[in-house]
Amino acid sequence: MNLITRAEWNARKPTAGYVRLSATRGVKIHYTGGAVPADLADQENHDRCVDLVQDIQRMHMSGGRGEKYIDLGYSMVCCPHGNTFMGRGPHALPAANGAGLNSGHYAVLALLGDSGLTEPNDDLLNALVDAIEYLREHGDAGREVKGHRDGYATSCPGDPLYRWVRAGAERP
Repeated sequence: MNLITRAEWNARKPTAGYVRLSATRGVKIHYTGGAVPADLADQENHDRCVDLVQDIQRMHMSGGRGEKYIDLGYSMVCCPHGNTFMGRGPHALPAANGAGLNSGHYAVLALLGDSGLTEPNDDLLNALVDAIEYLREHGDAGREVKGHRDGYATSCPGDPLYRWVRAGAERP
C-alpha cells in the first residue's frame, strides 16, 4: 500500500472531534461527480492529485456542498497513481454517504469524475482495494463493498467504477 498520511498531503486539522465508529458493514465507493482532468493519471501529474484532495477538503470544510463538514468527508481517497490518501481514517464517522447512512460504511473516494478522467486504471483499482483492506484491518470494516448509489439517489461512483464494484471489487 502506498499510503499518504494527512501530514504528507498537508491536510487541514478537523474543526471538531470525529464521532467514533467501532465497526461498519463495509465500504462505499465514491467518485468526485465533477470534471477531473483527463491527463490526471499521467505519471508526471501526481502533484495534481494532492492539489485535488486539498481542494476537496477545502470545499467540504467551507460548505461548498451546502453543508459545512468538520473535515474531508471521506475515510480515504485513492488516486490513479496507486496512492491512498488518509482522510478521516478508520474508526471515524465519514460524512459522504448521505444522511443516516454514514455509520454503516466507510467512504472511499476515487479521483475519477463524470467527465475527463472517467475510467479507472489498474493503479487506481489497486489503491481502492488497498483502502478496503486497510479499513478492514484497522477499522473493523465488514465484507460489503457497495457504490454510493446503493442506498442513496445518485449516479456516484459513475458507471465504469460501479461495474467494478458490482463485479466484486477485486484487484485487476
